[in-house]
Amino acid sequence: MAVGILDFGGQYNHLILRRVLELGFRGSFLDPNEPVDRIRQSFKCLIISGGPWNIPGDLPKTGNAINYILEFPGPILGICLGHQLMAYAYGGELAAGYPEFGGVRVHVDREDTILRGTPNSFTAWESHNISVVKPPRGFEILAHSEKVPIEAMSNEALKRFGVQFHPEVRHTEHGLVIMRNFLELCR
Repeated sequence: MAVGILDFGGQYNHLILRRVLELGFRGSFLDPNEPVDRIRQSFKCLIISGGPWNIPGDLPKTGNAINYILEFPGPILGICLGHQLMAYAYGGELAAGYPEFGGVRVHVDREDTILRGTPNSFTAWESHNISVVKPPRGFEILAHSEKVPIEAMSNEALKRFGVQFHPEVRHTEHGLVIMRNFLELCR
């Protein structure tokens, strides 16, 4: 199954592709300006990567990302910037003042599809200035940290999942479990 990875030039994007391949899936990077119809025809699921921008100020730099999030029929995992874009697209609230860098303790509030098999808390790798502070309607909060109220969220009916941290980075405990759980939705 082909996994599209929306590439915003984030520092860990190459690791997303590496993890997808290691877990037995095909993957390729996508330009954020690709037409939604082409994406819909070519991929079973999408990963919206991290990147250097802040939402909503840098929204124009993200190309068609909001359209992908709202219109793509398959599962989507938003990582860091992708998590923030997903929250923004569906009406969640973002705020500055909750930066996290390096290893952060994440506490699982609700084990769902993507957090299945993870412990009640684990260390995750973070690199962000903007955070999701209120989930969109229909999304459930899955995890939080001491500073950030929404480290992970999901809307299983829409097949939308977001994590503020980087599961693709080896410093994130159980990151491969989280990636595998998402990718199993792509079969």
